Amino acid sequence: MNNSILPFWKPIGTSSSIIAKRVAEKLNCKTSHTGTLDPLAEGVVVVIVGDESAFKENFISEFKTYEFGFIFGFSTDTHDALGLIENINSEEIYLTEEQVIEELNTFIGSYKQKYPEFSSKKVLGKSLWEYKRLGLEVPEVFIDGTIREVDVLDFSEISSTNVLNHIKHQINQIRGNFRQEEILKKYQESNFPEKFYELKVRIQMSRGLYVRGLARDLSEKLNSNCIILDLIRVKDGEIEKKDCLDVNEYFKEEILKDQNFLFPEFKKL
Repeated sequence: MNNSILPFWKPIGTSSSIIAKRVAEKLNCKTSHTGTLDPLAEGVVVVIVGDESAFKENFISEFKTYEFGFIFGFSTDTHDALGLIENINSEEIYLTEEQVIEELNTFIGSYKQKYPEFSSKKVLGKSLWEYKRLGLEVPEVFIDGTIREVDVLDFSEISSTNVLNHIKHQINQIRGNFRQEEILKKYQESNFPEKFYELKVRIQMSRGLYVRGLARDLSEKLNSNCIILDLIRVKDGEIEKKDCLDVNEYFKEEILKDQNFLFPEFKKL
């Protein structure tokens, strides 16, 4: 393994930037990382240490691989479970596996994607999510990328009650200012159909593309509300889970002194 990098397996709740910051404090050196993962996501985060952190472009892999589920039945303003519910399908909506896969496969190859409004992409010094949270008009910004592989793992109808209980459990693991109370209240007040559809996939896509953006675009093609759930970055380039450090083990002494060591309060707007 390259001595300039430390690969970690990020659990749900903490963030890529917090892990990099805590490594910098522990090793008393500069750090950076090669790609943000959303709060509800887990998976490979590569931290670059020392002087090489200033040249992180040299360490960023062109392609990253993700496993996750598309949940068809409702949508949120973030296109994942940690967002305010916007629309809910009627029970009459019917999707087939063939229909969903056919539309998903149209994204293979060159893919021009609009950044999600809740994303860390900066425009004029502000992240897009800051524009959104401040009630400002969110600039439209696009990225040209590639989806190289799509492997379908499963397609099924699933109980909405089970999905919603799972989502609530995950949201309760999140610390910081992510509108959790408002989001959970909206879940509680909303009326859902008895069943959702779920398509589980493994996708390899180029750096910079958002899985959440793909969910938004696929839902538009299918005319069916959709979010992503259980997002895992299984590979960053060729680095996978077996190559990664466990954050709880790496920071064992620090966490014993402060249980919130990896979960500081994020800035409020």
